[in-house]
Amino acid sequence: MIIKYLKPAYSVLACLFFLVARGYCTKLYGETPGAATEPEATSVIEERAIFDRLASRDNLTSMTQLSEVKFLISDIHTDNPKLYFINSNTFEYHWKFFNEVLGWNLSLLDFNTWTYTDFNRRLIAGSVVAHDRYTGPGHSGGIYAIEFWPGDPIHFNNAAMSFSLITAGMEFAAGQIVYHPTGETQVRIYHEEHEMFEKSSLPVIFTFELYSGVDYAVLNSGEACGVLRDGSSRGVFSAGDIPVFESIPNDISHVAGIITTVPQTPLSHINLKAMQNGTPNIYLPGFTDTAEYRFLLGKYVRLTALPEGYTIEEIPLSEALEWFESVRPDTVTVLRRVLTGSEILPLDEIRLSNSEAYGAKAASLGELTWCLPSFSVPGGCAIPFYYYHKFMEYNNLYNTVDSLTALDEFSASVEQREVLLRELRQRIRESEVPGWMMDSLSVMAAQFEPGVSLRCRSSTNNEDLSGWSGAGLYSSFTHHADEGHLSETIKQVWAGMWTFRAFDEREFHRIDHLSGAMGVLVHPSFSGEHANGVAVTRNIFNPFIIGYYVNVQLGEDMVTNPESESVPEEFIVTEQNITGNVIREVQYLGLSNRIPSDERILSDEHIEQLVDYLRRIHNHYRVAYGIDSDDQYFAMEIEFKITSDDELIVKQARPWVFGSGNE
Repeated sequence: MIIKYLKPAYSVLACLFFLVARGYCTKLYGETPGAATEPEATSVIEERAIFDRLASRDNLTSMTQLSEVKFLISDIHTDNPKLYFINSNTFEYHWKFFNEVLGWNLSLLDFNTWTYTDFNRRLIAGSVVAHDRYTGPGHSGGIYAIEFWPGDPIHFNNAAMSFSLITAGMEFAAGQIVYHPTGETQVRIYHEEHEMFEKSSLPVIFTFELYSGVDYAVLNSGEACGVLRDGSSRGVFSAGDIPVFESIPNDISHVAGIITTVPQTPLSHINLKAMQNGTPNIYLPGFTDTAEYRFLLGKYVRLTALPEGYTIEEIPLSEALEWFESVRPDTVTVLRRVLTGSEILPLDEIRLSNSEAYGAKAASLGELTWCLPSFSVPGGCAIPFYYYHKFMEYNNLYNTVDSLTALDEFSASVEQREVLLRELRQRIRESEVPGWMMDSLSVMAAQFEPGVSLRCRSSTNNEDLSGWSGAGLYSSFTHHADEGHLSETIKQVWAGMWTFRAFDEREFHRIDHLSGAMGVLVHPSFSGEHANGVAVTRNIFNPFIIGYYVNVQLGEDMVTNPESESVPEEFIVTEQNITGNVIREVQYLGLSNRIPSDERILSDEHIEQLVDYLRRIHNHYRVAYGIDSDDQYFAMEIEFKITSDDELIVKQARPWVFGSGNE
């Protein structure tokens, strides 16, 4: 039996993408296969097939894959304005088309002045974006949205002229063309000129209206085979399962595919893991209420998740096993670890180059102290792999692991494996810490203020790496002053090397388990935070527009591990150089459900500070990792918080892993 879903529907991520205004600078310049047969521009698009040939798509680094055709309108102050639908596979920028095809020789600065300002506008530049999956009232077949760069001050007369010319030039799309204000600037102007918009025949669509049509979302596309499982009925899943969740789990072991009936954020741990592993991950509301779900539950299926739709079909066991072996590595990976460094170091004394002795998380946090003010990075210490290794040797625990994994019952079922790993973790927590190590940890703890609670965080050689985030694999714990010696909490972190989800992830990727090493990052614990957030130093919806993507939630509710039914505040900050000045635009993609709809979690001041930090982090780590400045496959992902003292603290930085297996 096959379930097909190919009717138009808005992806949660795709429906956000309009806010990024692909019309500003999607990758269009330069010859591409098949583009040579198309004109450089046309004033009429007669059918969808021609639109598709003129349209561009960024399928590599963008979170969405919408088709868009750039347009340029000249002579806007005359009785005969001219519309050009641009071959968007040939020209990267409106500016290039204007100079090379229309014969001008304007500098980029002059072109921006003519195009994106109120005081000297001579041109209108934008895009027609095909939102095929929109299913709102009156538009079951999708819409074509007229969109502009978010900071472009588009007034009624600009929008009306664009709409009039484009509807005349795209008669095949009659009734489907709308104007979409993409940024706060355009929304503000709409409200200021509300009466003119209302009296006209110009249809306008806003973010909340686009969201109302969401009934399918692909957060990470791909194909997977496995057993369709009820995500609420069992707590342990294997790499051969495709669980269906009715609430977002805080963590998850390696699975073949993921389906949720509630919306997700792209920065949750489960989606970061899906992106890292190329695991298809979709949002499908109401799926558990269907007859198809009940029929396929517990059976082997093939899930194919694409932006335009998905299929689920029943398959034989042999086909599932063949797929499973095809996606696993062929050889065993032995993780690199340096076990000679025995010194606990302050964070500001270690750099990325110390990752193989202290773990990438601790080393990267130490690297942050070289590009951000000291008060914006937690002050603390890093315990090297050496301590974990000596502890394991002292208690003969490596041999215990070997004996455990050799047991027949360990491989008999995932449930039994989880039980045995739980027993191993208990044994680690009950094992003795050598005296010299106890003394060393006491000296370290004495460096912190008396009575302060200490956050002890995992820092392994299997997380926060370039191309491998390891998001959510390992746990952190807080040690309070009344809980005895710090070593008790350190042992909890070390035991976290052997959780089911961490073990199963390494097993799937054929990683030598005993080559894993656990460092520990220790710093004062924060409490009573105003907000917690995650941000990426790139516009992940359209990487060709300079910008930053941010999720933030009120209080201590983590974006990466959200509380049940938690929806974070979600926005993109874009930047454009207009007349020599950088114009910054905040585009809200979604609002937090923890505060009133007319309020925002981050103040303008905090957003300014966060963007400044994101720019510094991106540039600093790009050099530290040896990445070319024009490499579109590089970005950093950070976790931050607003403390009870209203201070912005960056608590983690790691390379962003692009979706569908892209590194």
